[in-house]
Order: sequence, then C-alpha cells, then structure tokens
Amino acid sequence: MSKIVVFLLLLVAFFNQLMAVEDNAAKVRVLAIDGGGIKGILPGVILQQLEADLQKRDPNARIGEYFDVVAGTSTGGLITALLTAPDPQNKDRPLYAADEIVKFYKEHGPSIFTLNFSWYV
Repeated sequence: MSKIVVFLLLLVAFFNQLMAVEDNAAKVRVLAIDGGGIKGILPGVILQQLEADLQKRDPNARIGEYFDVVAGTSTGGLITALLTAPDPQNKDRPLYAADEIVKFYKEHGPSIFTLNFSWYV
C-alpha cells in the first residue's frame, strides 16, 4: 500500500508542476512507474486520469509528450513502452494514449500475468 501512496504523491507533484510551468527548459520531467504484475492496472487508471486532465488544456495531449524521461520496472516497463512507442505516421507523437493501458491490461493481463499464490506461503 505504501508504494501506491508514494506513487500517487509523486504523480500529484508532477501533475502540479506540469500545470504550473508552461515552458522551463531547466527542468527535467521524469515519470517513474513501479512494477507489480497485474496491479499495473492501478498506475494505468491514474495515468488515464492525468491524461484526461491534461486534455482539458490540450485535447490532443498524450502523457508521453509531457515527460522528458519515462521509466518503469517490470509491468511499469510495459506501461512505459505503451506510453512512449512512437506513432509510425508521426514519430514525434506517442502511438498509444493512457486510456489504452487500462484496455490492454483488461484484455491481455490474464494471459500475461498468471496467478501464483506460492509466495504467500
């Protein structure tokens, strides 16, 4: 639970920074996405809301365009790939929107992430 709280606090801090600073080349915006298997749907939902809020200012906004560095571990790396993969038609624009992360996890999550209770014992 504490990882999720830290992630949310960092996300809120970055979001506030994005909304307050229009163009400041001295700052580097980093998005770090934690791993956790199928629980990657949680950062997916948070990123979906962040992108929706950004789209209130710019209807074509994508998360990948607002961060200088995006990185993740395990399932966070999978989300990173989805957020930063370039569109073949426009190399400067990310191919996937944040709302597609949640769709991806709902559709493909059960086949990618198997349920293993052995670590509980």
